[in-house]
Amino acid sequence: MLSKLKPKSEFSKNVLTLMTGTTIAQAIPIAISPILTRIYTPEDFGIFTLYLSILGLVAVIATGRYEMAIVLPKSDEEAINILALSIFITLFLTFFTALIIVIFGEKILNMLNANNLGDLLYLMPLSLLLAGLYQSFNYWSNRKKHFKNMANSRIAQTLGSGVGQLGFGFSTLSGGMILGNLLGGILSVYVLMKKFFLYDKNLIKNVEKEKIIIEMKKYKNFPLVNSLHVFSDVLKTSLSTMLIASFFGSSILGFYALSLRILQVPLGIIGSSFGQVLYQRFNSAKENNETIYIIAKNILIKLFIIALPVFSLLYFVAPDLFSFIFGEKWRIAGEYTQILLPYLFLNFLISTATLL
Repeated sequence: MLSKLKPKSEFSKNVLTLMTGTTIAQAIPIAISPILTRIYTPEDFGIFTLYLSILGLVAVIATGRYEMAIVLPKSDEEAINILALSIFITLFLTFFTALIIVIFGEKILNMLNANNLGDLLYLMPLSLLLAGLYQSFNYWSNRKKHFKNMANSRIAQTLGSGVGQLGFGFSTLSGGMILGNLLGGILSVYVLMKKFFLYDKNLIKNVEKEKIIIEMKKYKNFPLVNSLHVFSDVLKTSLSTMLIASFFGSSILGFYALSLRILQVPLGIIGSSFGQVLYQRFNSAKENNETIYIIAKNILIKLFIIALPVFSLLYFVAPDLFSFIFGEKWRIAGEYTQILLPYLFLNFLISTATLL
């Protein structure tokens, strides 16, 4: 009986592997959220969200989007040079970001009405470096079909972040949510890089300047075309966060942030898992002359069926649910949830496409 429930195709097994890892990864921050909302104030949540929004604007192009090309070449010798290219771009942008913050950091804080972020802004280059390394080695793992390791890296990220945020929350250090997030980033990158150096480090000898330049020119459409569309998509979210912080303050942003933290769980659990595996599936379909439109259409229908009952239920119970789980002071976050549900439902449906 149980054998009939097991996924039979490789695609289904890969989706299940990533979905399981992502489910566990997403469950960890949700599980500790009732504790975090009693340790941290809405203002703390707002500062953390603003930090991530600023980071997101740069992190989304931290690799020039070249990491997406890692799965495309037939030979690992070509792919390793794309990996090297994406890492080099990350290092360059990390240095450039650090320089900008040192010179214009105070002006940036004043412009965003985020002076309470203070010296935590100087952690941004480290966060950017970790984001770029994660993206690069995550797609390398995708290429090698190390889906279990990808799932483990997600669990390591949220587990490390959760434990760190709890620990720093009880300490005298400021910015505990940001420091915890950094800890999670370090652990997730470690998990991915450990697998790479265990099985693929011999490929490093194939990295050459001339080959990197060849791959950079060959896949130039990724930074020229894909970067613009994904940056505009992230700008839409980050700009709304920055505007809320600028006009209404960190506390209001904190209520909004907790609402998103809870609502994006189904989006993260299913959408990203389908997207990661579907990207590799599309590449195989192209090589085998399969119709990509039919594959994408079937995935979209499945996402709609899964999402509709979840989002419908949330609309009716959100305010009371937030008040009961997170404390009475967070009821307003539940009211924000009701307002945001239609937008996030549509965002969930297109989440697979935005990962491609």
